[in-house]
Amino acid sequence: MFSSCKKERNQTVIVVRDCTGTYLRLDGKDYHVCNLEKVSSFSDGDTVTATFKKIKECNGLAKGTIVCYVVHVNEGWIEVDKLR
Repeated sequence: MFSSCKKERNQTVIVVRDCTGTYLRLDGKDYHVCNLEKVSSFSDGDTVTATFKKIKECNGLAKGTIVCYVVHVNEGWIEVDKLR
């Protein structure tokens, strides 16, 4: 668990993509990625090393972004600092 100002550094995560968005899975919990440009080069199921922080809301999604009306349980929004 982490607070909104603390970054998770160099965590091994799995990229999860579905019709509701893109997530990073850490310890069985999914975190919704706000800044999609950081993960655009990775595919669903890729294992990557990430540094990210939890944020209260996401203002970075483009208007008109289409998502399906399915619930994807997650731990909230994150902003990715770096991936490798």
